[in-house]
Amino acid sequence: MFSERFFQFVPRAGLKKALAYFNNGEYKKACREFESYLSTIAVEGKSQDQEMIRMYMVESYVEYAKLSSRDGKQEEAARALEKAVELQPRYADVHSSLGKLHAALGRVKEARECFKRALEINPAYLRARVMLAKSYSDNGEPGRAVEELATSLSTAPSFFAEQVKELVRLIKNEAAQSDRERAFMRLLEEKPSSSQVSKQIALEAIQNGEYEAAAGELKKALSVNPHYPDVHNLLGIAYANRGMTDDAVMEFETALKINPDYLKARLNLALALYEKGAMDESMRNLEMVLELDPENELAVNLLRELEPVHK
Repeated sequence: MFSERFFQFVPRAGLKKALAYFNNGEYKKACREFESYLSTIAVEGKSQDQEMIRMYMVESYVEYAKLSSRDGKQEEAARALEKAVELQPRYADVHSSLGKLHAALGRVKEARECFKRALEINPAYLRARVMLAKSYSDNGEPGRAVEELATSLSTAPSFFAEQVKELVRLIKNEAAQSDRERAFMRLLEEKPSSSQVSKQIALEAIQNGEYEAAAGELKKALSVNPHYPDVHNLLGIAYANRGMTDDAVMEFETALKINPDYLKARLNLALALYEKGAMDESMRNLEMVLELDPENELAVNLLRELEPVHK
């Protein structure tokens, strides 16, 4: 299977402890072990699939932030999300979550900057737009709040449009603060079908070999936000393990259109192309990886296997 073939080339020994913590939900310990492993790689001058490590680290920081926030440790949660953003600045939902924490801590300027960054990545991100509007409404700027909510109407799902319009009416009519607050809260309720939840379910399904279920969840995530390269990469893995190589190639290529430097997606693409028998394209992608990261051990291992077959 695709995953078995891929992981025989991944140098994983130093990651076992971190991944064990991650899989057990011990996210603080996972973050610490991933950080230690990356430091070791830096000292030794190696690279060993750092994109994979970063993906797990970002997930660890995000989950750790959620747990800290639930325990009332907002500052700690914010610091965890700041590290996640540093590792992967193109996740709109992480910026939005960090903005929410800043808002809870009374940091209005920082909160707005986070919401705006989320919207730069994904202008159709309703939750970030509503949070930005709420920030303006809470701070006596109703005109700007209405402007943001009006902007959201062009992309908001139809079942939210009426709630947005009702909220605009309440703000324009200077309704009681409690009424506006309830309307905002209705719009900002966490939905069980959110892209983050779907992605987490899919990750667990892939780990359990349930690739069809994983594909279904990843499609849900992409319907909310089609611009996450790691979600396209995961969907490609799910397709590849189901023998749907052409679909897998398309997903890996989509991930690379969004982020051309996404090494793991390029490595997955190289392996999928090899499975298809497209040797020249596979070799080209491996060479592109090594141009960006000459010490990438995974690419070297794959190239070593492909070269004799190619010749």
